[in-house]
Amino acid sequence: MRYAARIKDRVDAELASCVADWFPELPPPDQDALRGILARGKRLRACLACLVAEALGARIEAAMPAALAIEMVHAASLVHDDFVDGDALRQGKPAAWTVLAPRRAVLLADMMFATAIERMAQCGAAEVCALAHAIAATARGAFQETLGGSTSYRRINEAKTGSLFAAAARLGALAAKGRAAEVEAAHQFGALAGEAYQLADDLADGVPPGVNPRLEGDITALLERARAALALFPDNESTRLLAEAPGEFVRRALTMAAPYAVR
Repeated sequence: MRYAARIKDRVDAELASCVADWFPELPPPDQDALRGILARGKRLRACLACLVAEALGARIEAAMPAALAIEMVHAASLVHDDFVDGDALRQGKPAAWTVLAPRRAVLLADMMFATAIERMAQCGAAEVCALAHAIAATARGAFQETLGGSTSYRRINEAKTGSLFAAAARLGALAAKGRAAEVEAAHQFGALAGEAYQLADDLADGVPPGVNPRLEGDITALLERARAALALFPDNESTRLLAEAPGEFVRRALTMAAPYAVR
């Protein structure tokens, strides 16, 4: 998807340059470590925020603060996940907690969460509420994973992945000053897209124990519901790209899972 590649390049550059401005109290070595943490993302959530904003008539610049904040939150959540799970590698590179030491890595991630909230508070009450809700939902999902069989796999996916995708889309609609119905439609679209992406990612990695392995039909249904959620959006090129984006994300996740085909 050319749009996603273009947005990724821009968000990568913006994230690298914003560190000194957002975290001026950090010593240069820690700023460099933070840039390393932020450099690893696919930028799917930032792409959704920007594309939703454009579909509703705004320029990318209007959505960029939200795109940066949501990617900051996502990166911070991965630092926590790696430490809690004891994963020493992230995408083939040393996880942050193995480089910075556990305490410093966790505290740096906490700073990332708090700073992202602070930045969205500067945008408005609706924006900071959307991001804070996503962080809370992600934390609940992470905790629910520790409960084992008492919490369903799908509920955890909705909390941990769906909530951040939903927040990204919602923030994009807010950046465009969309109508209330458009903001809610964007939120629903993002939540469905995020859940579909997580299911596809799990298929690529190997279905978790105890989970129904025939999830490809569920993914297709989620993608169809996501497209339907855009019925209130204006008919333009950005909306058409937005409708296809979740399917592109899923296909990217399924690259390693050839037996599963998703339309």
